[in-house]
Amino acid sequence: MKTKSILVLIFYGIIILSCQKDDLPATYPYEARVVGLNSDCGIYSIKIQKDLGKVESIVGSTLDSIYIAQNLPEEMQISGLEIVLDIREPKSNELGLCTFLGPSYNWLYVIRAKKK
Repeated sequence: MKTKSILVLIFYGIIILSCQKDDLPATYPYEARVVGLNSDCGIYSIKIQKDLGKVESIVGSTLDSIYIAQNLPEEMQISGLEIVLDIREPKSNELGLCTFLGPSYNWLYVIRAKKK
């Protein structure tokens, strides 16, 4: 009986430890400031304020850490607004057209965002 109880406790301990996830990604891991409507593409752009290296590893580097923010929620489209967000690389069908008359910035796709 004692051995069986110990084995059951070890079994449950293993299950509990295997379910813990200490390395879960943050929900809103990046900080940015909304720059404004990009006149070249007609989409709002953002300037990454924190974890630029991680953003660059996802979508590449760009001029002055400014990115075209595809899918930025309408309520976040306010110049100067400080936001936190989660991003991914845009798919080819999510890229829009630009005139290429202004500075060229890389695109990123906003998964979710909220005011800082």
